[in-house]
Amino acid sequence: MTQEKPAKRPVGRPTKYKPEYCERIIEMARESGAGPAEYAAEFDVDRASLYRWAEENEDFAQSLLRAKTHEQAWWERAAKTGMFAEKFNALVWKTSVQARFRSDYTERTQTEITGKDGAPVQVETKTIDSRALTPEQREALRSILMAAKESA
Repeated sequence: MTQEKPAKRPVGRPTKYKPEYCERIIEMARESGAGPAEYAAEFDVDRASLYRWAEENEDFAQSLLRAKTHEQAWWERAAKTGMFAEKFNALVWKTSVQARFRSDYTERTQTEITGKDGAPVQVETKTIDSRALTPEQREALRSILMAAKESA
């Protein structure tokens, strides 16, 4: 007669995640432009818990994406309304959306380095015979090389 082993109890605290959080974060984003810090505060968890829930629950991950869209739409509507208001702090709005929606609201400049007339940059390498240098030139070269080595 074999005895059955008792079922193992889960390790750690039980999750605070509830499926109804999916709709709640979308509502919060739609109503007030709320973001992840506000969702975490609403559910009394840290933001890492939100991201863990998203990894563990596909529905929650999709809800976070939908909420982000509603969050951005709220902020964009606020700007449209603010443009015609008597007082609107455009700098605060710009700073907020640049932090919240980096890919859409961060200015990027691209620098391209080219040679003469758009040709590739030409790199020229010269070999110096240090025996042909004066003692002062050798000392200057040594100083330059030592400084380059220290800054690397």
